[in-house]
Amino acid sequence: MATGNAHTEAEREVLAAVQRWLVGTMSGDANALDRLLAPEYTYTHASNARVDSRADWLESFRTGGRRYIVYELPEVEFRTYPGVLVLSGRAHQEMNPRGEVTHLDTRFTSVWVESSGEWRCSAWQATRLADPV
Repeated sequence: MATGNAHTEAEREVLAAVQRWLVGTMSGDANALDRLLAPEYTYTHASNARVDSRADWLESFRTGGRRYIVYELPEVEFRTYPGVLVLSGRAHQEMNPRGEVTHLDTRFTSVWVESSGEWRCSAWQATRLADPV
């Protein structure tokens, strides 16, 4: 995950949480993801703009319906507000949802909120980058 130079303590904590989110996403660890998601979490898909609720997102990992081989963030930028960090940047995903590997490059925005001293992901939205001509 490329992030540039030194960050504030909150940014370092969120980067660590994002890394756990990425590992949980690639390993299909719904329990690890459960600990990282805010109650109102939503995931908006780049491929079709479908919005998964927290329950939908977690269930897709529990049933094996969602399989990420790679989920990388080569570019990450922060916007920091009291108790809220907004991450944006580029992402690369490789998925195997139906036995066929799919590559997807996106721009993403992710909102992290602090609650009781823990950072939790409240929203993740991705937009597919246009295929090169």
